[in-house]
Amino acid sequence: MNTARHWLASRSGLLTLLTLATLLGMLGVAWRLYTPPPPPPPLLIAGGRLIQPLVAELAQRFSQQTGEEVQVEAGGSMAGMAAVKRGAIDIAMVGQPVPGLFSDPQTRQHLLARNSLAFIVHHQSPVRNLSQAQIRQALTGQVRNWKTLGGPDAPIEVLTWRKPALIALFVEWMVLGGQNVTHQARQVDDASDMLASVAGNPLALGHVSLQDLPSRAAVRPLSVDGAPFSRATILSGHYPYIQDMYLVGYGACKPQETAFMRFIRTPEAQAIIARHNLAPVYPHATESEPHHGQ
Repeated sequence: MNTARHWLASRSGLLTLLTLATLLGMLGVAWRLYTPPPPPPPLLIAGGRLIQPLVAELAQRFSQQTGEEVQVEAGGSMAGMAAVKRGAIDIAMVGQPVPGLFSDPQTRQHLLARNSLAFIVHHQSPVRNLSQAQIRQALTGQVRNWKTLGGPDAPIEVLTWRKPALIALFVEWMVLGGQNVTHQARQVDDASDMLASVAGNPLALGHVSLQDLPSRAAVRPLSVDGAPFSRATILSGHYPYIQDMYLVGYGACKPQETAFMRFIRTPEAQAIIARHNLAPVYPHATESEPHHGQ
């Protein structure tokens, strides 16, 4: 009897071992045959050169936090919009007016930040405020003497940016309504040249973007129509020369786009935007709700 029980126990143990061996073999075959799913394609962002450095830094930080791959390339706002509409990229960076941006119901416009244009004078200039009309007159050469604008009896020395600088195009479109800056204006190549030229010339009238104006510059930004140049007036819309910067999606929305748009509203992302000397537009928001085309 004991011998029979011992034989049965041994047989049962052998069957258990054989079963385990078979299962392990099957698992090994299944593991060799298993192909992990490919990683999701990267989120492709392209467009406006002005905001490309900012978006690249935001994308890098987003990737560090989530593991999602994001590729950011410049190329121009118009080219970015064309690419996102044909599905070549996922998000377009738009930093200038683009026809049809708000009229196409398939677009998703995520306001990223605001830039603005400051008209600057020497820090000792008595001129503190100009109207939009006075600025147009000075830039186009219709008014040539500071005395007409409340300054000294001396010529206005207009400084402008050499084309095709984006800020030069912005001035012609936003400030001058398509007119040209006077041909007597002195052209500069970059923000440091503009700031240094105005700081060293009491008769100069120049302009720089919010992005390029240091917090302690040796120049004075003018009020326009009584609205001082400040982040508060830019965000409220009281200051007239505002440049909204958008990230634009089109058609079907990828989960990565939703996650990235949520990230740009976080306090960390808003701090990055402020470091780029732009006006953060969501200082207290934590989620992204895009503005859809009307």
